[in-house]
Amino acid sequence: MKKALSALLAVCMAATLSTAFPANAATRPIVSADFESGLDGWSARGSGGVKVELTSDVSASGSKSAAVTGRTDSWNGISYALTDSAFQPGSEFLIKASIMQRDELAPVKFKATVQYDGSGMGGATYDTFATVDVAAGMWTTLAETYTIKEGSNPVLYFETDTSSCDFFIDNILITAPGGEVPPPDPVLPGDVDGSGTVDSSDVYALRDYLIGKNVREINVTNADMDQNSTLNASDLTLLKRRVLNPGKYTTTTTTATTVTTTTTTTVNPGPGGHADPKEYMAEVSKALTLNVPDNVKSGGSGKVTHFEYMSKKAGHNKGANVWLPEDYSASKKYNVLYMNHGIFGDEGSMTTGWSVTEMASNLIKSGEAEPFIIIFTQMYTDPNVTGSPSMMTGMNMDTMDHYDDFVFDLTESLMPYVEEHWSVYTGRDHTAIAGFSMGGRESIYCGLVCPDKFGYVCAASPAPGIVPASDNFIRNHLGSYNLERTRRLTDADLKFNSGDTPYILMIGGGTNDSVVGTFPKQYHQIFDSNGVPNVWLEVQGADHDNRVGTPMFYTFFRYMFKA
Repeated sequence: MKKALSALLAVCMAATLSTAFPANAATRPIVSADFESGLDGWSARGSGGVKVELTSDVSASGSKSAAVTGRTDSWNGISYALTDSAFQPGSEFLIKASIMQRDELAPVKFKATVQYDGSGMGGATYDTFATVDVAAGMWTTLAETYTIKEGSNPVLYFETDTSSCDFFIDNILITAPGGEVPPPDPVLPGDVDGSGTVDSSDVYALRDYLIGKNVREINVTNADMDQNSTLNASDLTLLKRRVLNPGKYTTTTTTATTVTTTTTTTVNPGPGGHADPKEYMAEVSKALTLNVPDNVKSGGSGKVTHFEYMSKKAGHNKGANVWLPEDYSASKKYNVLYMNHGIFGDEGSMTTGWSVTEMASNLIKSGEAEPFIIIFTQMYTDPNVTGSPSMMTGMNMDTMDHYDDFVFDLTESLMPYVEEHWSVYTGRDHTAIAGFSMGGRESIYCGLVCPDKFGYVCAASPAPGIVPASDNFIRNHLGSYNLERTRRLTDADLKFNSGDTPYILMIGGGTNDSVVGTFPKQYHQIFDSNGVPNVWLEVQGADHDNRVGTPMFYTFFRYMFKA
């Protein structure tokens, strides 16, 4: 039974609760557009190149949304003529929509407006009744009641305050008067299908919902196992644990007017079933955002401690730092993230300025991330150099090869030391590797040549040189060696054997990177051409800096160890 259920849970995906609440029959929708089979009467507003088209790129729920593109002015958008006989002056309605934009780094103010045709010389009138700030890459719900005014031919449309960015819209709902507050339903955490019991059928229902197979309505209140107003892989993991270990999972059942259920779990932490990498990474791509909440980037806890270990490959001691979460206990097991620095950096380089420990501690506390510890590495592995090389050493193939030798130091010395001194899980399902610049390159390299050890890989602005290349510093990168040191790698080697693909392979770069240029995107494109699923983030205007790394690590932390 456990084996079969584990196979059932092979996919853990994410969806936002507030944007995916199914329409209750009591709401009596007059207008309901989920864009799964068409535009449902919605059309482009504006002249020139503005378009409204169905897209499968992103969706708040299901598999499609409406893409609004080619906007040249803020009033360009998507509109719907309120021709139903219910839309009479004085009638009140609840209007909801899920909106996302991916173009602007700063949040964009979206507006819901109704236009009425004018009579005589008066001209048209415009009544803006709701606004909401929408951050990049995040589905956000606009919801407000509206009373139809006196005027002819009312048209509802969604626009922006000043921006002309493209955007996506989904799950537009207009409900009849008095129908916006359905009667409260009893809350039974885990009863996703509303049958009154919690069993494997609920697992099927939640899994299908999260991967977009929205073939049946679910009770999102009951499905939100951790009660954080978001449906994602964590809820599926908790539901699976409840089904497999009903005696170890207790809940308090209450009546819902809002999502407020007490849930307690005593099940030991740790990932459960394994997701299909392609499907999992598709969902991670949907969750990418440049807008990392300030309260997540600051005020972290836990402790960073320096230590030394004997490196067999270097033949001398090397330094590293370990970060432990505030409530670290040797009686529990933790996942491990190895965090790598840029060229000429050391084990202290990534501990500040990137919000790594702050994001880790806050996301673990909020339950958005599985518990893990961080090992900040010193990658350069040279028998003749203690510590990192100086810039006087120069950038040449000998230097690159000593950075690549870190794979031996990591797997033969550092990882065994960590496993001996801290209470950690072992194996690729519980081990992640990430880094910036040279650290990003080494993260890809280590994940590529040791896929049995790293299930989660994140490379922010990775440096060139894993495969042959030329840049401003080395005119002829020969490529990294294979693990046996018998030959150099080529583009064709950037692939994995069946079953070895990481659950997450994330690569990102800035469009104005003055150090590594477009090489991050080239890695992404090579993996694509080799049929290797990967998550790509391109940050407009970013240089070789934390504008790429910090938002990447934010998404990476929330999804690693959950596949």
